[in-house]
Amino acid sequence: MGIFREYVEAGWSLCGIDRGKKAPTYPRWNETPVPADTADGLDGAGLLHVQSQTCALDIDDLSSARLWLAERGVDLDGLLAAKDAIQISSGRVGRAKLLYRLKTPLRTFKPPGSGLELRCANLQGRSVQDVLPPSVHPETKKPYEWVFAEPLLGDWARLPAIPATLKAAWRALIDDNEPPAPRALNGDMDVALEKLHRWIKGQDSNMGYDPWLKVGMKLHHATGGAEEGLALWDGWSAKATRKFKSPPMCRAHWVSFSSPKGKIVATLDNELPAEADEFEIVTPSADTTDSKMQETARQQRQAAFTELEKRVVYVLASEKYFDTTRHRLIGSDSALEHQFTALMPRKNGKRINPVTVLKQSTTKRLVEGLAFHPGEGALFKLAEDTYANQYRNRLPAPLEPTKEENDKIDWIFARIEDGSYRHWIKQLYAHVVQQPGVKIRSAPLIWSDTQRNGKSTIIKTIPALLVGREYSQDVDYPLLTSDFNDYLQEAWHVNLAEFRAGTRGERTMVNNKLKAYIAEDTVPLHPKGGKGYTMPNHFFVTASSNDEDAASIDNNDERWGIYEFKQLKYTDAERQWIIYDFLLKPRAAAVLRWYFLHYSIDGFYPGGSAPMTDAKQDMVEASRPADKELLETMFEEQAEFFARDIVVVSEVQAYVHKHSVARPSATRVGKVLAAAPFFGVAMRFRIREKLFRGVIVRNHDRWVGRPGPELMAHITGGNDDIDILT
Repeated sequence: MGIFREYVEAGWSLCGIDRGKKAPTYPRWNETPVPADTADGLDGAGLLHVQSQTCALDIDDLSSARLWLAERGVDLDGLLAAKDAIQISSGRVGRAKLLYRLKTPLRTFKPPGSGLELRCANLQGRSVQDVLPPSVHPETKKPYEWVFAEPLLGDWARLPAIPATLKAAWRALIDDNEPPAPRALNGDMDVALEKLHRWIKGQDSNMGYDPWLKVGMKLHHATGGAEEGLALWDGWSAKATRKFKSPPMCRAHWVSFSSPKGKIVATLDNELPAEADEFEIVTPSADTTDSKMQETARQQRQAAFTELEKRVVYVLASEKYFDTTRHRLIGSDSALEHQFTALMPRKNGKRINPVTVLKQSTTKRLVEGLAFHPGEGALFKLAEDTYANQYRNRLPAPLEPTKEENDKIDWIFARIEDGSYRHWIKQLYAHVVQQPGVKIRSAPLIWSDTQRNGKSTIIKTIPALLVGREYSQDVDYPLLTSDFNDYLQEAWHVNLAEFRAGTRGERTMVNNKLKAYIAEDTVPLHPKGGKGYTMPNHFFVTASSNDEDAASIDNNDERWGIYEFKQLKYTDAERQWIIYDFLLKPRAAAVLRWYFLHYSIDGFYPGGSAPMTDAKQDMVEASRPADKELLETMFEEQAEFFARDIVVVSEVQAYVHKHSVARPSATRVGKVLAAAPFFGVAMRFRIREKLFRGVIVRNHDRWVGRPGPELMAHITGGNDDIDILT
């Protein structure tokens, strides 16, 4: 079976297109779809949008289209990158075509200067078409192709519904540009044609040229230029004896008629025969008074304003409005107008401006800032502040794994050979699913110097599937050290990709930032181009690395759960079995959610410490600064000056400068000796005219408060020559 027949059997309606053409050339092509049994014989085919309940966003100029759509609250880059996006490509640079489902047809528009066309139906409601793959493009001489955001999962038969923002912008175009519907039709072509037939029977077909032409204009206006109106004019004119009334002349005039805004057109409103049921029987009562009508209009406006304020809130930190239905910030007042004007009531013939309503409102809701909380609704409170929640639940319903799927999940985690660490990380993921948004104050870090061995599967891919890829953020070192961190605004999962804390001089800054990310209730947010504010912290952190000193930590650091992954890289068969046959399949996210919804979290404390592992001890050792490592080794061995209970800071500093790459200051040496394992007590003492800084590292009670000469005698072993200490 050929692809064109597959399209038809999937429910699409097609028209035929000759090779070398971009459009059909036969009559009534948009009214008579190609039957399935003849579809395979076509050279090319086009998708009939109205009959197929589809539409297209056709981009001719990406830059112009991006700007035009952004002004109307539509993110073109987001549409193109959406995981369910389906495109038709002609192979030409700077162009794109997205297909969507659209149940109720909308009129095709190509706004001037927009660089795009919104394609579905023509003015008469008949279908327009878009060429389908593998038809051959007449200019490139190459077949059109399908383009899917997820190449392994994409399916032309599963078109996404048209996004609400795009549909709203399209409807706004219709409201602004559509000529008024012919009042004689009243939305019902069949009834209107019956009335037009009765009307035209009473007209003299042998009238003069100008009256005859006006009859055509009236029919064109009444039917919106439909073919039915032309057929009526043709049939009536055929009864005349004058040559200027032949059918070809009718069509030539018909296509020249138009009824744009502002043009005065002769209409049939007062000429068509009336029907009995067109007259409403009204009993005079108080309800028909002007005051009652005004009150009804006022109530309708108030109801519309109330609905607008329920949906839209003002974000003080961003100084923009937030759509609580879409869980998205509205980029500008212009975008808000495009999105909501069509939903507003009319006043004096024009729709009320929603921006004006909100600006003047004394009851609109204000929130402190944007935040992210997968366990809350569109708005949530933290202490005294209210936040707009950018999380929108689009997760699939959990699906119970098959035995093979369950075996695959167990196999992935069984590659972690440390049973206690394996149980801890599985409980952590289970807590994410079962208690969404409850802060977990520890983070798994898996490192391995072997590439492509599955550490990223555990630490990156599986969490992303559990929370939704759009809410999983990969953060590399340059992004982590940037002044801006607005990537956190829509993050449930932050993965530190190929993490390493940088040079020793940079580690303090990185460590402090990560401490807030992992363990604090709030994080300072610094969006590029916007004001900074403090945001509630409801995301969790994971990390992977190729380096054994990835994190700068010590034995007091309880945040990191570190594991060295010693497995060999995936074989091709394992990669196929795990990645392509499971994790990239549509069921994977739903199956993993079921697995972790049913994994026990008994004994897991989200605010607790990460497990201590051998790998963590090794990383502590690898993370120690060179000066501290040297002094700790000497202290353990009681070497050099550490053979005594008291050391002189300047002597220690000179030794470190000589025997390591570190160049610590005297203050840095004092801080190192004050900490574990030295627990030194700093003191100052004077010998003659000289002042010394010393540190007692053993037998503190014995030496605290002793006079300087006694201390120096201990330091020098009774030698009065102290020049070596100066």
